[in-house]
Amino acid sequence: MATSNGFPLVSYQPFRILFQLSYTATIILRLPYYSLIALIPSLRPHPKWTATQTFMTRLVYPLLDITSRIGITETLTLEPGKEGPRFQIVKPSPLDVYKGLLAKVTKPATIGGTWYPEVPSADITAKIVVLYFHGGAYIEGDGRDKICKPVADRLIAKSGVDAMFSVQYRLSGYKGQNPFPAALQDALSSYLYLLNDLRIPADRIIVAGDSAGGNLTMALLLYLRDFGAAISIPNPKCAALMSPWVAPFHYTMEGNPHRHTDFIPLSYPYWGANCYAGNWPNARTDPYITQLGNPFSTPVPIFVSTGTEEMFYPYHVEWADEMRGIEGNVVELYHEEGAVHDSFLSGPALGFEDSADDVAVQIGKFVSEH
Repeated sequence: MATSNGFPLVSYQPFRILFQLSYTATIILRLPYYSLIALIPSLRPHPKWTATQTFMTRLVYPLLDITSRIGITETLTLEPGKEGPRFQIVKPSPLDVYKGLLAKVTKPATIGGTWYPEVPSADITAKIVVLYFHGGAYIEGDGRDKICKPVADRLIAKSGVDAMFSVQYRLSGYKGQNPFPAALQDALSSYLYLLNDLRIPADRIIVAGDSAGGNLTMALLLYLRDFGAAISIPNPKCAALMSPWVAPFHYTMEGNPHRHTDFIPLSYPYWGANCYAGNWPNARTDPYITQLGNPFSTPVPIFVSTGTEEMFYPYHVEWADEMRGIEGNVVELYHEEGAVHDSFLSGPALGFEDSADDVAVQIGKFVSEH
């Protein structure tokens, strides 16, 4: 139930604490059941899953549901924090590059991002750099060490890249907090930061993202397709999408064959999709928000990974087929057998590290070929 200003009623005290306590009590009561199905192989949701994978996917589901039902977006800061000098400020481009949809309503803003493994030196122009957009349904995440350091370490160690710049784009929230296209403006600003401020050649930049970050990556590629030539912005070397959120408003579970294996509750994509879209007209069909059903031509080779047990798996397969159906597009789809949504980001927490490592290796092969 939502109040008139858009926030769920349980986001307010004392309802919030009462809801948290009562929901937590139900989770505690379920722990013996989670343990039982984790310990007995025949009861696990997938025959190849370990006890850790089973237990953690069952546990994360209700924990994520609590956060989603309360619906309070994470607060970001531009202070360096423990990342120190690796956290860099990115200002909007002074050039006239925010065209079309990026020139409406929402204004470009100063953001930040974290460098891995270290602050770039003058030779960064000769290195392969990943411009990374984190997942989190556009309502969680900051691209910093707590979540993205393992991602950066994995890419640098196994994908053959030299550095990663993880963008802290603006997050959306109820009551009109940073709706679309704020994150896309930030994606463009960060790409231009690499191109114009650091002078990194476009053919040495890989644009990548997981889940919502994959959605944002595709939106950036579409913007470059639509406006890149007119504003003299070159395309990146290639793109890597891990479990991209290609259909944000497809969050119902009815008939979904992976409802009982994935760890994503309906409340999470519902929260993210509606806050991100805000009052944008026709958001459910706009190709900058919903990629499924809106294939487009792009000269940028695209690598896509998807878990065969994630609820978005059918959408990934369908979308990849749509994109490959356009002449000239290069789209490679890698199926992570037995993996849930976004193992690339959530692997360490859920026990899918091997799957995440395999994806990183495949990204390295794709980058070397393109």
